[in-house]
Amino acid sequence: MTEKILVLGAGAAGSVVTNKVARAFRQEIAKDEVEITIMDKNDMNVNQGGFTFLPFGLYTPEDIKRPRKKVISPRVKTAFGEDGEVEKVDLGNREVTAKSGKKYPYDYLVIATGCSADVESVPGLSSDFNTFYTTIEDALKLGESLKSFNKGHLVIMTPKMPIPCPGAPGKFTVLLDSYLRYVRGEEVRKDIEISLLWPTGLLGPQAYDDVATPVLEKQNINVVKNFGLSEVDEGKKEVVAANGERTKYDLLITIPPHKCTQALVNSGITDEKGWIPINKNTLQYQGAGGSYDEVYALGDAGPAEIIKTGIGTHYQAAIAGQNVINDIRGNGEGAKVSYMGEMGCPFVGAAYTESTRGEAYIPTWSYGRPLEPFKAIRLGWFLYRMYYYIYWDAGLKALM
Repeated sequence: MTEKILVLGAGAAGSVVTNKVARAFRQEIAKDEVEITIMDKNDMNVNQGGFTFLPFGLYTPEDIKRPRKKVISPRVKTAFGEDGEVEKVDLGNREVTAKSGKKYPYDYLVIATGCSADVESVPGLSSDFNTFYTTIEDALKLGESLKSFNKGHLVIMTPKMPIPCPGAPGKFTVLLDSYLRYVRGEEVRKDIEISLLWPTGLLGPQAYDDVATPVLEKQNINVVKNFGLSEVDEGKKEVVAANGERTKYDLLITIPPHKCTQALVNSGITDEKGWIPINKNTLQYQGAGGSYDEVYALGDAGPAEIIKTGIGTHYQAAIAGQNVINDIRGNGEGAKVSYMGEMGCPFVGAAYTESTRGEAYIPTWSYGRPLEPFKAIRLGWFLYRMYYYIYWDAGLKALM
């Protein structure tokens, strides 16, 4: 019988799993002993991490997108459009239904659908929504707004966690200051007040916050932590806090709340917080209604307790892919690879301009191993920028 592996979502997590498994089973695929299918509602892969740089012209749209068929192994069956958009997941019957009505049976299921912006959950936000977090078009549109913003209060707001890449708002704020100060000019920057409204007490792990907060404050950015949002009053251009305090703005940039793919929620397989429940080490499905060892969930679709970072996603994808390989080969329970919470979040301390040389670092940590103190370095900036090109030919193809 043919072992059927079904992957939901062709972003970073889904692509890595698919390419890793396809390479391991290239002979079995040729003999029809193994079949891998990947589903997605569109056929273009976009590296969302690059959105942070788009408003400042540091990357172009062409740098951060590729047709999915160019980054997914030709040994893999692909379903895009309505045939690839998930409508229902039936774990009990091991079957996924697409929007077109087409049904996909499976022996192993990998859920890597990511998450999506939930703008409507914030009262008033949809009336004045500017962001770099959602699409290439939105990031470019924000860039145009920044080119003509000359004076006033610019507020960058993150209403609540979890969000994908929680370090991105801080990185964006650093890049914004560098752009206004060294590209637009000091005369522009001195007339612009910048505030960062943050929903928790730390900008990241303690060691991350110990570096990030002083950098932002040195750049004359007002950092407001533990900010609880009530609503956005677009008419008055005010952000209203839960305690009633109002913050006036001239330009509001929002990192919106995020939620799991609605089809998964409708399928009844999410937890009370609306995310896919998994064992934090095995990444296998472990819900209130039962556990399914043949089902893995990765990346941004996973539970709120696992921080949603690109580095963490890559580790999870490599581990889940290897465990599917081991299961099919019958290597036994002892061959299981455990996810130990490996994750990281790039930090940017300064952009590369005529006046600054650029500084960055990629701190990492894991379960039971807190992030250690670090310092941004010049080489880190170039390594971080280089990653967005390595991503296509090595990262997604599970070669690193």
